[in-house]
Amino acid sequence: MRNSKSVLIITGTSSGLGKDLAKYFLKKKYIVCGCSRGKSKIYSKNYFHSILDIKNEDQVKNWINNIYSKHKKIDFLINNAAIIPASFPVLLNNTNLINKVFSANVIGPVNLMNEVAKKMLKKKFGRIINFSSMAAGLLEEGTSLYSSSKKSLEFYSKIFAKELSKENITCNTIAPSMYDTPSFRELGDKIINNAKKKLQIKRKLKINEISDIIEFLFKKESRVINGQTIYLGLII
Repeated sequence: MRNSKSVLIITGTSSGLGKDLAKYFLKKKYIVCGCSRGKSKIYSKNYFHSILDIKNEDQVKNWINNIYSKHKKIDFLINNAAIIPASFPVLLNNTNLINKVFSANVIGPVNLMNEVAKKMLKKKFGRIINFSSMAAGLLEEGTSLYSSSKKSLEFYSKIFAKELSKENITCNTIAPSMYDTPSFRELGDKIINNAKKKLQIKRKLKINEISDIIEFLFKKESRVINGQTIYLGLII
């Protein structure tokens, strides 16, 4: 499936892992459609950027419809966009913060999954990759909202995968350990240092260590891997 006609959607491409993945797959000759809350600094004839609020269902529907109208198919989706709130004790969580985190980390990705899958059904093929985090497995103090939002996405992905498996559409989740991004650093030194003690790979991951897993999951031969959460750098 890896050719110049493959259409890949990546969310959160203005910075961090999303930006690095977009650049990686552009080098592999994919057509990449990216989005973020701000402008992109990626320049390529095969890159198409949109400023988008993934929490807004109407915006997502319009965006996906436009992509499908232009390219006539959507092969792959990488749900990367998320927010990582600063370390916060559970007793200080409030409704506004809960809504903010779950809207960005659960509702947004679900909007994308549902709309993209409708287009994938037309071709009877699709690969969806969602990003979780080491935080969802390590259960570090101070990460209650972030960890629980990522765990919610993991479980949604599993049921989503079951329902669409007969249509040759798979949905898997990747949970990296440490990848150096501004949002990752929001966890704070205390949580990062505590987490590092529990990791099997105690260094920051490289882009190819993540992209190689994604590329394998994109292949038609990977169909038997579905509804899984793949932790990178740690054992859960």
